[in-house]
Amino acid sequence: MKEVLDELEKRIKKLEAEIELAEQRLALMDKVGALTKYSLWESRSQGLDLYMFFFLIFLISSLFVFAWIKNRFSFVPISLTPYILIATVLALFPIFYFISKLYKKPEETPVQYLEKRENAARTVLKSFYNPLKEALEKGNEEKLKSLADELIHSRALSEALDILNEGDAKLMAYALYLYAYRGPDVADEILDTAEKMRNKPLKKLLLLSLEDLKTS
Repeated sequence: MKEVLDELEKRIKKLEAEIELAEQRLALMDKVGALTKYSLWESRSQGLDLYMFFFLIFLISSLFVFAWIKNRFSFVPISLTPYILIATVLALFPIFYFISKLYKKPEETPVQYLEKRENAARTVLKSFYNPLKEALEKGNEEKLKSLADELIHSRALSEALDILNEGDAKLMAYALYLYAYRGPDVADEILDTAEKMRNKPLKKLLLLSLEDLKTS
């Protein structure tokens, strides 16, 4: 079990270091004004969205107004055709703008990237690695089952693990269940899961359980 706990400690320290590094970088970016720069950029982008939206509304509203005037004052020789053509051409700009935004993946700023990594690291530490370490140290298998349930049902934890490339949440949950219910009848499943496992602490945990089964 010492090897598993040592590997866990490595992962915990790695994530703690990542949090600290992210905090330092964000503080430095704030000091040099980078945070303000990216905030202004986001504000400009949102402002352009509003401008395009209201511009489109203006074109449509104007068309209805002209149509109403023509209908109300039919004796006035007003032709809507030129305006319709102009409005259609102008409306293409906001329409294509919003369509392109729908299909274009939003660009992630360095600030967003650092904050995302920092939040993910905090989530994984708080919701998984620290409780896992405590459960293994105390031999609390009920806690391990509870962690497995958390891996399955917590979307935030699953996404955080994915962001940090710590492993697949469902496979990790299955590994904990296998360990909790380990026995000769599931030895093949344990081996198969260990071979697929990317999470190093859980991989070591499964391999350790196999060794224990062989010697028991």
